[in-house]
Amino acid sequence: MNILKIVKLTIPTIILIISLSSTSQASELRKSINTVLAIGGQMTNMRHLLETYALIATSVSYKAPEKRLLKGILEYEGAIDSIEKNYKDKAIQDNIKNGKKAWKPVKKALLTALKNNDSKRMRKEGLFIHANIRSVIIELANMKKYILDKDKPKDRDELNAIIEIDASSQRLSAHYMMKMWKLEDPTIEEHWNKGVEIYTNSIITLKASHYYKDAKFKKLLDNTERNLRYFKMVFTFDDKFVPVVVQERASTVCKDADAMGEILLDEISK
Repeated sequence: MNILKIVKLTIPTIILIISLSSTSQASELRKSINTVLAIGGQMTNMRHLLETYALIATSVSYKAPEKRLLKGILEYEGAIDSIEKNYKDKAIQDNIKNGKKAWKPVKKALLTALKNNDSKRMRKEGLFIHANIRSVIIELANMKKYILDKDKPKDRDELNAIIEIDASSQRLSAHYMMKMWKLEDPTIEEHWNKGVEIYTNSIITLKASHYYKDAKFKKLLDNTERNLRYFKMVFTFDDKFVPVVVQERASTVCKDADAMGEILLDEISK
């Protein structure tokens, strides 16, 4: 039995499948926004898979990382299959084709964590995943940009900023775990700094928007900013690591970003 087939689809993926297959019940604009949010969710998911692989390698068993690895793999493939069936634009199809090609060896490398979780053995695969998962993320980012450019939804910059906060939180968490693992990759700090920059600029964009006047939205955004300050602080520590706390805070940012996305979605799809 293929172990991937026994892992249940996550709710966001199920929602994506329903929204794409039931266009008669929703406007094209809402469909596009839902798809952009789902693509952003998979950009986050890719970083989460990298984080989870590093957690398995460092024997951090909090919240069953092996199970979450399988769930993340299935979620990505389910989302991509849905988009492939419902978007026939050549640009999207090309992105999917390129993404699937890049994904195949990354998936194979990720799954080695379930066969032999020896930290030393996993280092080679970890370096490969870190170097190559970026190609999958780039194709997702290109799809997101294509849909935003094509449909030009209201407040697209704010929508993109929410997605980037979501993805950046997992990017920072993943690179924190790789630092803790002492993975011999000289680009870790460079990618960390880039993630901090994107996260920071996204907060600036949202603070300047009219959404920040909404009390609920403000509370959510302020919370993401507090967590960014925490991430920046703990990354400077070289002798004490708090992977569970970082993982939980990154998860909280993802939930806050999803909640901000719902507020924005309700506003721009009226």
